Amino acid sequence: MFSYLRLMDEQDLDWVMAVEQRVHLLPWSKRGFEQALLDGVSFVISNQDHQALGYLVVQTVLDELHLLNLAIDQTFQGQGVAQMAMKAFIERFEDSPFQKILLEVRESNLVARHLYLKLGFKLDGVRRNYYQTSTGREDALLMSLVI
Repeated sequence: MFSYLRLMDEQDLDWVMAVEQRVHLLPWSKRGFEQALLDGVSFVISNQDHQALGYLVVQTVLDELHLLNLAIDQTFQGQGVAQMAMKAFIERFEDSPFQKILLEVRESNLVARHLYLKLGFKLDGVRRNYYQTSTGREDALLMSLVI
């Protein structure tokens, strides 16, 4: 299913926005993705037929990579795409100046939490009331991986 990560560019934004609207309760704006393209490095997750499956949005800060957004199109969820993409993402930066990957994950997102722990991420702390929900606020778990 998964084949590679390719750099995201402005031509991907309409597709990314469509996926973002489908998979997130409170989706990013198009402006947010445009800014992410300027501020960091983002990838489209593709299969061997170059079909887009999902995306990763990453901000670089000194020697750290901050994973801001990971989404898999609903059609491809539950097929191991996120795990394979995260492994490829980690491997891509193993021999780079970057030392650590940071992320926040919703406390209620048990699937993502399990994936990150399986990949070796460690729980570093909690950001209280970080995420907005349909009924209020939710804590974010802060996680990191030394690469």
